[in-house]
Amino acid sequence: MDMQPSPGGNRRATWTWRVCASTAAIIGTLLLVLGLVSSAVTFDSGLTAAFVGVAVLTAAAILSVTLPWKLWRQKTPVAQRDTRRADDDIEDLKDAHWRLSDNAVRYRQFLDSQRDFIVRRAKDGRLVFANTAFLEAFGVRSEDILGSRFRPHILRSESTAGMSATNLRTIELLPTRRGKRWIAWDETEVLTQDGAIEIQSVGRDITVEREIEERLRGACDRAETANREKSRFLAAMSHEIRTPMNGIIGMISLLRDTQLDPEQRTYARVAEDSARALLGLIDGILDLSKIEAGKFELANEIFSLRNCMTQMMQLMAPDAAAKKLTLNLAISDAVPEWVRGDEIRLRQIILNLLSNAIKFTDTGGISVGISIANDPPANPDAVRIAIEVADSGIGFSPDAARRLFNEFEQDASAMNRNPAGTGLGLAISKRIAQAMSGDIVASAGPDKGAVFTARVELHAAGAPPLTAGSLVPEESGRDGSETALRRAPCPPFRVLVAEDNQINALLACKIIERAGGTATVVEDGRSAITVMWEVLERKRPAFDLVLMDVLMPEIDGIMATKSIKALYRERKDAALSCPPIIALTANAFAEDRDRCRAAGMDDYLAKPFDARNLHDLLLRWAPQPLRAAPPAA
Repeated sequence: MDMQPSPGGNRRATWTWRVCASTAAIIGTLLLVLGLVSSAVTFDSGLTAAFVGVAVLTAAAILSVTLPWKLWRQKTPVAQRDTRRADDDIEDLKDAHWRLSDNAVRYRQFLDSQRDFIVRRAKDGRLVFANTAFLEAFGVRSEDILGSRFRPHILRSESTAGMSATNLRTIELLPTRRGKRWIAWDETEVLTQDGAIEIQSVGRDITVEREIEERLRGACDRAETANREKSRFLAAMSHEIRTPMNGIIGMISLLRDTQLDPEQRTYARVAEDSARALLGLIDGILDLSKIEAGKFELANEIFSLRNCMTQMMQLMAPDAAAKKLTLNLAISDAVPEWVRGDEIRLRQIILNLLSNAIKFTDTGGISVGISIANDPPANPDAVRIAIEVADSGIGFSPDAARRLFNEFEQDASAMNRNPAGTGLGLAISKRIAQAMSGDIVASAGPDKGAVFTARVELHAAGAPPLTAGSLVPEESGRDGSETALRRAPCPPFRVLVAEDNQINALLACKIIERAGGTATVVEDGRSAITVMWEVLERKRPAFDLVLMDVLMPEIDGIMATKSIKALYRERKDAALSCPPIIALTANAFAEDRDRCRAAGMDDYLAKPFDARNLHDLLLRWAPQPLRAAPPAA
């Protein structure tokens, strides 16, 4: 290992060497001068002194020459190392400079190869950089615009939120060499090397996206328009179909109450069942249309869940008895008696599950269980009810299980056994259950058959106060007209029937007459207002009830109701109060019920109705003394 002198020792040795060389040079010079001067006096002694001076100068010269060599010898390892380091540093600097130059070229090439527009501006708006795409798009040269405040002419501008708080996005329609183009600019503040702030803008051509967006928006608008037209068409068709259906079902109901032989009664029953099947298909299509249009609304009314289930079981009992099937209902004690929700839609779910179970079961029976569901409700204030319908029927194939809840889908094996039905019932029931924050699932029974479990969310409620009636659409009744009209007779009552359809007016009059009342028929809203004005003027007897068709010529039922209510409010006659006004309509949408309620109507009867529906409504509203005595003759 080479021992290198310390830096301090090198400095002291160098200083000593220089002092000795300088002293020798001075002494040698003095001796040489003295010798030359003395030689003039004494030649030998002067010459000797001169020689001595020369010797000393020679020694000084040798010292001066050997000093750098000595220093070089002492510093050779350090110098070599430092030299190598300096050379390395120089090479590193050259490499760094080359890399910076190369990166700058690559960065510029990268920016110029971009299809997006990339520009930078100083805070005062002057352009400091623009890539090739920007220059070519607007037909300018960099030397002409750099340092200027050049901006393309803006035809239209839209501001939107950027990707971050410091990012601003602007969408501009600009005239380029390719025509008008939509450019989306993202602007960001950046810091330069000297700390200055510049605005970097990156513009992307989104013309194609805008065109696609416009086409999609136009397609959506057309689809929404078509959907609205479809809804209006279905509403109109519903009214047009329900109006004659009301006459068909109502007249068949009256026919079955006459003296018929067994064969005639069978024909009448088949005709009524067929009419109701057609009505069910119409209702299913309307429900599906409302669900798809997002206009499906749920009522929020208090009802008895136990009574609802009991009535559904009683309603389906004749069909089960006809096939000699048993119907069993079990309700858990944990299930609340009174709940708040949409009873009509819940009945629709239960009715569909029960009718399917009876349809596809030939022997055995159907069991219905009502309990609290195990899974928690989505709404913490709600109660999640599980309705399980289990049958001993033919069941369904594994492949069919995935399609059971699709629209217009049925199991092929089930279709072979019982082709009745459209395949809409389960699909609509599932949608209704989902709207009630629940669902319907199907599974195979433990032995055979099928188990359908509907889960819905309802709200526990207290018993509602007793009222004369409520504005709720009546369920279309089933068989039983014979017993419906033979209930306890009502007191004599008078009914004003405002109905422009002669068949429906005749049906209403016959049902009213069989219930023990008398009916006066008018064909439009104007006539209804005139008759009620005559009642207030004591020109005709008062009415206990008004049946008001909603759609009539000249003045419809809504306007007529408002006018009649206003007449009674203006008179303020204590002896004459406005009779209940019941809406008769074939429209099946919830907004129709809301319009009737807003107009002041007291109840609502949906067409088609039969003798039982109207008779029950008359019992609810009309059995009371007449409100005013007939005018004097």
